[in-house]
Amino acid sequence: METKVKTLHTNVNGTDKKNSGKEELVKRSGMEGTPFEVITTKGESFGTMGDYRITETYKTEEEVIKELSEMTWNRIIQVVMILDEVKERVKTNKKSKK
Repeated sequence: METKVKTLHTNVNGTDKKNSGKEELVKRSGMEGTPFEVITTKGESFGTMGDYRITETYKTEEEVIKELSEMTWNRIIQVVMILDEVKERVKTNKKSKK
């Protein structure tokens, strides 16, 4: 029995340039020494920790970095709540796999 396999190649020169501007680009920048990341999309940036968004939207990455660098009581509570939720999720996943 013979099986035919199609090979797909990416052709950069053949890209449809009319639709290339419609793609949504997302930039992720980790903050060294922290559990935070800055996500930039559509000209706006916000801060995250894992899957959780923890800041408002800002115009620049620098504004988000400044916001995340200030360790306020609110930020500490956010981090503790996220860690607690992740712990519960892990515990639930372990129970469901048994």
